[in-house]
Amino acid sequence: MIQQTLRSTLRKILTSLIRILLRNGMSYGEFDRIARKCFVDAGFSDATVPGKKQTVSNVAILTGLNRKEVKKLREMNIEQSDSDGQQYNRVIRVLGGWINDPRFLRKDGLPRDLEYEGDGSFSDLIKQYSGDMPVAAMCKVLSKAGNIRFVDGKRLRLLRYAYLPSEDPLENLTILGADTSQLIDTIDFNLTAPDEALRFQRKATNHQVAAKSIPAIKQFLRRKGQAFLEELDLYLSQHETDDDSATEINVAVFYHESKNPDQESQQ
Repeated sequence: MIQQTLRSTLRKILTSLIRILLRNGMSYGEFDRIARKCFVDAGFSDATVPGKKQTVSNVAILTGLNRKEVKKLREMNIEQSDSDGQQYNRVIRVLGGWINDPRFLRKDGLPRDLEYEGDGSFSDLIKQYSGDMPVAAMCKVLSKAGNIRFVDGKRLRLLRYAYLPSEDPLENLTILGADTSQLIDTIDFNLTAPDEALRFQRKATNHQVAAKSIPAIKQFLRRKGQAFLEELDLYLSQHETDDDSATEINVAVFYHESKNPDQESQQ
């Protein structure tokens, strides 16, 4: 029964993912190579017995691959750069700092226009919240996404609190990898965690929504969802620390619609 459910679950996940892979030119052969590599990596990192070192033989048994292939895949270096993911996270941190840090706020609590350089400037904001990302590069990313613009030729104004990437497919694919893996990790954690440790995971569903109401619902979500995330961002910033106990927390809100309410059960 579990295997049957897993097969159905995997098909739903892969059907959505493979649409994207095919649209962006990835062949089955490349997908297969990466999938086998991930099986082997997970076998070594997540299927270990406490106090014992995982072996090639054990991973071969777990994955169904032969020992020679397991050894080869373990040593394989699939070109993978996390630079895009780091940039995405840094942009979010910068916007959060501009919205919440008193040094960058007006007296009424709203983000103030920032000089490009100087004390309490845009450059200060970037240095504080983006790590080693160059100020000019961050300015370009935020401008391209429509988050900021220059006013009076020298000051930068925050126009939009939420970071919505441009039409650049690389940025959107980076978010696909980051957000999807975080959702699956949360569901995976909740499958085995005790009740008192469960992570928040909820969604609202209605199968009878009138099509004419959808534009209003989207506007409602943009308004309420954005307000919730801004409130949450402020709350999280009040609990930040610089010591070794620091933990990254992510909370996501997304909207999905289907023309056919029975589509999931048919896949």
